[in-house]
Amino acid sequence: MRLIIGFFVLLLSFGAAAQECTTTVLVSFYDQLTKNEIETLKTDDLEVRIDGKKLPVLSASRDFNNRLLILLETEGSAKNEKLGDLVQTVMRQARQAPEGKPVAFGVFAEKASFTKGFSSEPEMRTAAVNEVIEGAGPLGKRVALWDALHEALALFGPHQPGDTILLVGDPYDDSSHHSAQSVEKEFITSETRLFMMRRIHSSRVDRDFLWNSHELEKMVLARITQETGGLLSEYVASLIRFAWAGYLLEIKLPPGISKPHKWKVEFRGPAAETHRKTNFYYPARFPSCDREDTPLKKEGARSGAL
Repeated sequence: MRLIIGFFVLLLSFGAAAQECTTTVLVSFYDQLTKNEIETLKTDDLEVRIDGKKLPVLSASRDFNNRLLILLETEGSAKNEKLGDLVQTVMRQARQAPEGKPVAFGVFAEKASFTKGFSSEPEMRTAAVNEVIEGAGPLGKRVALWDALHEALALFGPHQPGDTILLVGDPYDDSSHHSAQSVEKEFITSETRLFMMRRIHSSRVDRDFLWNSHELEKMVLARITQETGGLLSEYVASLIRFAWAGYLLEIKLPPGISKPHKWKVEFRGPAAETHRKTNFYYPARFPSCDREDTPLKKEGARSGAL
């Protein structure tokens, strides 16, 4: 009898654990009318659905510090004044990111070079960025985009909600050992967002755009941004702030759903009326519960600094 009772207690404990499963994900909102991120939302303003069923949003907090890696393509900048100016601007943005924001930096062409980790302190970050720029040496005349993204993903180590790579480059690769498909799978598996800002239009005569449109690179990069809740645009200096925008949502999952699943985020109540024209940015599938990550609160962000 005691064995039977113990068995049922064990089953109930498993059921309770399944019911209490929660996951955390960063969701961002961009108001098309004001051209700004939305900063006034409350937990009750948000509604999450999966297969038509509502999921409880336990909290929606802006009190977080997600990690950002700025990955900059430098190929061609020495011969093109406009590209050279853009590269200098992005380098300056990496150095001058807001204090307390964990930022890493990398440059690439055929080869890539990165800071040793993420730094939240401006002086240490500036020194790390300068070390990359000054010590990178010749990066080659070709472009290994997928290899650079693969290396960038590895720099994060264990996943943390909101991990983001900001790629400032072109949809072009002529040298990688890693395939586009393998890197796409890495982004999805690691649950890292990709923000892609293009340096140029596809009209450079010193590359092969005249006879090769590089549709594969364009398609896969666009798909990764959609799958990971990222952003795809031309380079706009002010958009870098959007990498730190959004709300860290804690979502309670129903029993039996522990793996990534398609979902939908919507506004409810007055927020739905106030923000009728809004772009939503979140992963195509919400994160599973079987990973161990901890939301980066502002007071804890410095622990990962260089």
